[in-house]
Amino acid sequence: EDEVRKFYFDIRNFLNIAELIDENYVVYAENGEDGLFRLKLFCVNPAVNLGEYLKKGRSAVFFSATLLPMSYYRKLLSNRQDDYGIYVESPFSQKNRCILNAGDVSSLYSRRGYEEYHKIAEYIARTVWQHKGNYMVFFPSYKMLEEVYAVYEEEFSVNWVKCICQNSSMKEQEREEFLQEFEQDQESLVAFCIMGGIFSEGIDLLGEKLIGAILVGTGLPQLGNEREILRSFYTENGENGFDYAYRYPGMNKVLQAAGRVIRTREDHGVILLLDERFRQREYSNLFPVEWNDRKTCTLSNGDVHFAESLLQTHYRVCKNIMANKEVAYKAETGYTALIKRRIT
Repeated sequence: EDEVRKFYFDIRNFLNIAELIDENYVVYAENGEDGLFRLKLFCVNPAVNLGEYLKKGRSAVFFSATLLPMSYYRKLLSNRQDDYGIYVESPFSQKNRCILNAGDVSSLYSRRGYEEYHKIAEYIARTVWQHKGNYMVFFPSYKMLEEVYAVYEEEFSVNWVKCICQNSSMKEQEREEFLQEFEQDQESLVAFCIMGGIFSEGIDLLGEKLIGAILVGTGLPQLGNEREILRSFYTENGENGFDYAYRYPGMNKVLQAAGRVIRTREDHGVILLLDERFRQREYSNLFPVEWNDRKTCTLSNGDVHFAESLLQTHYRVCKNIMANKEVAYKAETGYTALIKRRIT
């Protein structure tokens, strides 16, 4: 009986959507990997449907730190020409974080293999070794995560750095235990995670709970029917189809993951971008304007010492800022208290 009821509601929902089909939908069929045949009603441009609901209110505000590029999200979220976007500069000081972009490594499929994985593992190790703390490393896939982790454990593991890995079958309890690792008083922690996954957005690890994010790759979605349909649709409508189907969604995941590090004005940390493509204009133009102080590094002898020196200088500056920072007096309760953050 429950299965019949569920089937009924599925059919009704399908028919309700079918009534909305216009030039903003693509109807296609496919045989899934599970052997099942599927007919899909794919909304390639949600702006019209969203517009019908937005008309029911006086106004609407879409707010996010990752609505970049603005023109892309305006096109997806609204079909009115008089709607506008506002870019508000970050309230967080650039002195609180260091951004490095590796110029000699890539996550391109054509370059994946031991040589590239070794570089990625070395970057992770050299970053973590500079300062005690908790770090997250974000990968584009579980396969790449596992292969880089194997190289890291074999060639760069040390007894004062603990490693944990996200897996695809985590239950709620396992997710909570994973995050609890960041609460522990330990030497250093490196968490190997998936970009665009459950730990790359919607979590707040404040203060010393997280001081670094290492981003492997540009976050491009995997090739698939729906991605290629989006690419064709926007190309036919005068846009850069690759941008709309792959580059923009990928960079959104990159910015989401990078945003785990600085959550308050007091937070400090490091963001390491591991893909030479980030230096290309098509990608660098999608960074927040506050990232204009990022530096490029490689694993060549002189360059790697330069990068390590930058990291060490960053941590010294942050330590001095925190040591000298005094919070304003509080008088509401009838007494005065000077609060200082203890440096360990």
